[in-house]
Amino acid sequence: MRVFLAIDIPKDIKNKIYELQKDFKIKGIKLVEKENLHITVKFLGEVDDNTLNKILNLNLEIPKTKIELKGLGTFPNENYIRVIWIGVYGEGLINIFKEIDNKLNTLGFEKERSYVPHLTLGRVKFIENKKLLKEKINKNKDIFIGEFETNSIKLYKSTLTPTGPIYEVIKEWKS
Repeated sequence: MRVFLAIDIPKDIKNKIYELQKDFKIKGIKLVEKENLHITVKFLGEVDDNTLNKILNLNLEIPKTKIELKGLGTFPNENYIRVIWIGVYGEGLINIFKEIDNKLNTLGFEKERSYVPHLTLGRVKFIENKKLLKEKINKNKDIFIGEFETNSIKLYKSTLTPTGPIYEVIKEWKS
């Protein structure tokens, strides 16, 4: 089973992100569907039932945290764009990610090299007009999407289909 940990986004913020995505409806870019928008805490990949049970038994509760979504960025860099993302900021957020990473490391998951909290807007498969894409990113680089509070993290099952992934909540940890 393919799984990941994520923080959900409130509906009003998803709507704002969806409006922003309209600007990036460019051939070669696969935008994340509105209902699938989330902040990935950690992608775990394929896990067997035994490992899944160990994950489910971890205490992955997080404290109430204020999160801000602002600014656009790219992975791996602005000259070779594969992912367009919105920055995710919150006091103690990186420490929360590290703490969860440490708990998962005890189950054999590799620790992240660095933490760049983000929300994926879209993935670039190919791009015909790189200049246009860079202009759109630059135009929105300081955009403010919104803020919200959360005290919840969810484990999602991700089923890949030809039309895109289907996400299903397996468990929610809430403080």
